Amino acid sequence: MNATIKEKKACRWDLSTLLKYAKIFHIGNLGLSDDMTMRESKEFIEKRILEEIHPYRIYENKNVPGQWATHLPDPNRKDGRRLIRRNSYNRLCQAVIEYYLEKLHLDMSMDTLFDDWAIFRRDETSAKPGTVRKDVSLWRTHMREVKVDGKTLSNWKVTDITPKMLFAFFRKITKDRTYTKSMVNNIRGVFSGMFLFALERDLIQSNPIRDIDLKRLTYKPIMDKSNDVYNREEAQKLLAHLMWNDDPYALAIRFDFNLFIRVGEIASLRWEDVDLENRRINIRHQITYEPELNDDMSFTDKKPVLEDYLKGCTSQGYRSQYITDDAIEILKKAREINPDGDLVFMPKGKPIVTLTFNKHLKKYCGEIGISYRSSHKIRFYAASVAYDGNNLTAISRMMGHSQLSTTMHYLRDVTQDGDYSAVFKNLGRQT
Repeated sequence: MNATIKEKKACRWDLSTLLKYAKIFHIGNLGLSDDMTMRESKEFIEKRILEEIHPYRIYENKNVPGQWATHLPDPNRKDGRRLIRRNSYNRLCQAVIEYYLEKLHLDMSMDTLFDDWAIFRRDETSAKPGTVRKDVSLWRTHMREVKVDGKTLSNWKVTDITPKMLFAFFRKITKDRTYTKSMVNNIRGVFSGMFLFALERDLIQSNPIRDIDLKRLTYKPIMDKSNDVYNREEAQKLLAHLMWNDDPYALAIRFDFNLFIRVGEIASLRWEDVDLENRRINIRHQITYEPELNDDMSFTDKKPVLEDYLKGCTSQGYRSQYITDDAIEILKKAREINPDGDLVFMPKGKPIVTLTFNKHLKKYCGEIGISYRSSHKIRFYAASVAYDGNNLTAISRMMGHSQLSTTMHYLRDVTQDGDYSAVFKNLGRQT
């Protein structure tokens, strides 16, 4: 490393940019060439701290052989700097590097912390790209621009944050009841992840979010969505409308109404998963369409990825299901129009896309004059019409749920006739 750095050399990197390189000490080779080893990367960063961040000359003391000296910034002194000495060049350089890394910690903003946390989750954890994207959207849309006491959250110094400041933030966003409790919990989850990341990096000594009591806040009332599901009449009308439609998406929509299955699982269904003789299909895969986070915090276009795990990442997701007569008819038609495809449903030779599935579903609903509801609401319908009061465990297994409480959430009123007199028939005196 250069021992004669020009005094007051112009700084070409700001601290937040350097931090994105400095975090290599903890989480890997970010932003550097792929063929650099960890040691080479570490030296790369240290060299730039000494040459491009440190503004003072490093020199050997002429009066004390073997002793090296430089200055460090010190706002408490009149000249704005203080002299440091070490008995070797390498020890002095290390002291300088440690000073600037510590300064990075002290100066880190919430915006920088969030970006580093997002990149860390992309590279070092099993967090799905879609989950990271949701948190990025939550941060940008509902968190970073909120002002508390005139200061925007994105500019808060991580080391200065206290539970009192965070509670003021939550009071600010909930005072007009514009957020549901679920949304506020999601925001708290982002804070929690960021601060746990900061704890692991020794940026803070405790997690300030853990002392926030959300029960003291006020929330937007939750809308009643118990009837926001296809009812029996609508479902039958839609299925009848699609009976003679051989478009792969029309067939997939009909197929969805015949099983307890997700669109991503339909998209990944291969002929080797289908056993027509024994009337079974095996659900072992899913296709996801998720963008990847770039280093500059932008996202790539969505691309299909065949995953060998299912939603929830539990063994309950892997399951076999019975094929109804209608489902067998659909599969035979799918084979007829796609005899050479590996996947069962392949519109234009490509896998089904959830967004396009829903566009077709909306189009068909409009054609018959019923309210459009997304493909996810078909799962609500399937669970609700299948439930007979005694088969909750079986339905839960077929849905791929690990908890019965999750399945209970899917049970809705699919009659929607407004006549609830039957539920009163066993009340009162029985004769």
